[in-house]
Amino acid sequence: MKYLTNNSTDPYYNMSFDEYCLEQFESDDIFFYLWRNRPSVIIGYNQVAETEVNLPYLEEKGISLVRRVTGGGAVYHDLENLNYSILAPLGKYDAVAIIEEALRHFGVNAERTGRNDIFVDGRKVSGYARRVYKDRELFHGTLMYNVDIETLTRALDVPGSKLNRKGVASVRSRVANLKDYLPQFKSLDEFQTALGEYLAGEDNEIVLPGEAFEAIRKTSDEKFSTHDWLFKLQ
Repeated sequence: MKYLTNNSTDPYYNMSFDEYCLEQFESDDIFFYLWRNRPSVIIGYNQVAETEVNLPYLEEKGISLVRRVTGGGAVYHDLENLNYSILAPLGKYDAVAIIEEALRHFGVNAERTGRNDIFVDGRKVSGYARRVYKDRELFHGTLMYNVDIETLTRALDVPGSKLNRKGVASVRSRVANLKDYLPQFKSLDEFQTALGEYLAGEDNEIVLPGEAFEAIRKTSDEKFSTHDWLFKLQ
């Protein structure tokens, strides 16, 4: 599968990157890119931030609030979480199966559920979402490698729910980090490199046109990082 490179850890830029690749980058190929975000909470397109996210905690810890263009629930990202985006002609590829197969290749017994999640041993390691634009579709999702579970839990705990250590333990019982299932890798960097090579196979890198990066930054600044976008439903 052909691939792009996106080394940005700016979550607003990365949301813009996804939108640009789906709506403006014309390609008949299926392609992917792997990317990471600095600590941030990404809410779904239709969600209301105040009812899904602990906004005071995000402000206290310097965690970014971000709204994506796909549906689904709120997720926490940090630099120990790996994200994937797969762009494909509409209806021609099962992008999630590609990720499942990749995890199984590395020895992880991954299983997709009906709730847009991937589980290992009954615990969630990945969530994903989809968006269609004309004759193309975007799938993007998380791969929790060594995410800070306590921060994840507190960031998604809305004020008034009285979260305590028992609550954090409960979340730990429902989610898992892939690091525990990938002993062959010493770091997320190693896993990211190996996953990228597996997905790419013998295919080559493709490069966005020069003007794309200015357009992506412009949309990041004028849309994805603005108060109107982040709180558009409040």
